[in-house]
Amino acid sequence: MESLAQDNWATANDIFPSEFCMALAQECHRLHHEGELTKASIGHAGSKTINAEIRGDFTLWLEENTASELQQSFLDQMELLKSKLNQFFYLGLKRFESHFALYPPGGGYDKHIDNHRGSGARRITFVLYLNPDWKKGDGGELSLYEPDDENQLITQIEPRLGTFVLFRSELFPHQVEKSHSHRLSLTGWFRNDAS
Repeated sequence: MESLAQDNWATANDIFPSEFCMALAQECHRLHHEGELTKASIGHAGSKTINAEIRGDFTLWLEENTASELQQSFLDQMELLKSKLNQFFYLGLKRFESHFALYPPGGGYDKHIDNHRGSGARRITFVLYLNPDWKKGDGGELSLYEPDDENQLITQIEPRLGTFVLFRSELFPHQVEKSHSHRLSLTGWFRNDAS
């Protein structure tokens, strides 16, 4: 929480047990092979398009009424985190949304901001990485840029199994570097709107 308060972004490697992350990774792979993950789109509601040159992942949104036991366990953890974020930062978070994201080799996501400055209900972005065998050269890092200079790189976060990232959604330009192997995560946003 201190890093998030000071820098508006933070990472941790010890929040989720590796066995839990491995099980989520296996579930994501299985769902992808069963065709449950669909090509991600870009744009706003009503004008969404698919452009693999800009965004190359496949996603599956987690829903309370259809969540597996494993997915529900993750959702429960995010509910607890939402309460803690509200307690520490008074963000007025009302809900969150989350999805599996699988980037096949060659996939990435060009630089963007999760909310346009001054608008939008996404307050905190979160990512849990699910890549047990990630190694240097596999790509898929999360590049985080300065809020006031989108060409100034702050950090690159390796998508290693169990790494958990939080950052202020409206502040940071960021991108997913091209992946050279399958890159898995659970990604989402804490929001301050009701629905």
